[in-house]
Amino acid sequence: MVNWSDSSVVSKCSTIVEHTNFLCLGMYMWEYAGSWQVELALIGKRIPPRWPLLPYITGRILLLSSMALICWLSSPTPTSVDCHSAFLVFSFAGNASIGCSSLNLMLRPFVIWRAFRCIRIFLVLATVGHWIILLRVMVAFSVMKVNGSCGFMVIDHTDMTAIFVYTMAYDILALVLTIIGLRNMPSSNALWKLLCKQGITYVLITCVANIIPAAVASLNLNTAMNVIFAMPASAISTVASGRIVVAFLDLKSSSCAEDISSRDVPLTTVVTLPTGSSMDAPDLV
Repeated sequence: MVNWSDSSVVSKCSTIVEHTNFLCLGMYMWEYAGSWQVELALIGKRIPPRWPLLPYITGRILLLSSMALICWLSSPTPTSVDCHSAFLVFSFAGNASIGCSSLNLMLRPFVIWRAFRCIRIFLVLATVGHWIILLRVMVAFSVMKVNGSCGFMVIDHTDMTAIFVYTMAYDILALVLTIIGLRNMPSSNALWKLLCKQGITYVLITCVANIIPAAVASLNLNTAMNVIFAMPASAISTVASGRIVVAFLDLKSSSCAEDISSRDVPLTTVVTLPTGSSMDAPDLV
């Protein structure tokens, strides 16, 4: 039977956490480099800046920044570095990226149910509750230094479990409201199937990504194990939600965009990038 509280076991777990963070950074840098069509389009002024793209772009930048920062903090750092302040910045960036990834999915039901004030108020309250939990973990932590580095954050296991469970429930709520809302709208059958498939796939991926860290954190094995799957879960959620945003960037699928435009379906993540043959086509978000 493993004694998870033993100092040698904690040290080995902290080493695994460090290697996992570096692995996530490398994989996400590769993902980021191959999926920045929206950023390039905005920089090149091929699409106008629009607020629904804000959580997508912000979440990606914050996640990349938090990964780079945690990898630096887990390496040998100068004694002059204020580890607590550095982890405060990391915690803000990491947790905000989680919130942004969920907002990518929640924006759709928020717009679809725009005529129902009570539902929109409920969605706002659910979003505020999500960010309150994220903000709580941003400040309620301590630092455990390891081998001359800032080490890692020590977070209460109940707070970690609450983040992952609430995020799963929040994403499932967004999916359910999106499916119900689209069934009551005069949209095309193909579009409805596409959005349902996207939403179900995203929620399944994020649920699997969040169930594992939630279960491990609830066991409270040791301080390192409580956070060992936090970074992979954040990365998977951000990548999955980002794929939803760029799903409509396929330049060859103009028929879907035309159907949306003609039927006035207010999807917040539809973007049609103009090509040489369609520079006069309208951009949809």
